[in-house]
Amino acid sequence: MAIDHVKSTSVTNADASPAVANTAGEGGSAPAKCNTGIATGVASSNIDATYQMVRVPSNAKIKRIFFQTQTQTAGAADIGVYYATDGLIGKPTSLLAANAIDQDFFAQAMSLTTTTVQDATNNPIGSAYNPSKRNQPLWQAVGLTSDPGGNFDICLTLTTAITTGTGVMVMDVLYTD
Repeated sequence: MAIDHVKSTSVTNADASPAVANTAGEGGSAPAKCNTGIATGVASSNIDATYQMVRVPSNAKIKRIFFQTQTQTAGAADIGVYYATDGLIGKPTSLLAANAIDQDFFAQAMSLTTTTVQDATNNPIGSAYNPSKRNQPLWQAVGLTSDPGGNFDICLTLTTAITTGTGVMVMDVLYTD
């Protein structure tokens, strides 16, 4: 069996003669930003309840999403993308599951019954936000044909009800733009 030596596209570009500049956030260096959303719980939440966690620009290139919750006795949630409810781009200002751009784009039915920090970037492996989309602006990664501008909200949408009261939930989104 051969021993392979594989270069990523960004390293191949850097080694080219003349060197090819990598686009910022797409293999080229770019300042990383992190938005953190903290939501406190309610007495109970039903399936399709939404929690707006973090707002990012539509051109953000999402690198990682980390999620943590206080232990619930039941509950699971998708993590997806919605138009921001600020009304700036003429989209629905109510956050209903039916208005999602992609309700489970990052994660599908993530358990809310553990306190461990979960990498929700592509959970389970094979979800819509696969590694090939990490260098795409979010609007493109979710399948829109043009950048609507403005912002998107990264939200939890319950797929299993929380019946015993929710604890604090935290989401950290690391991105470049």
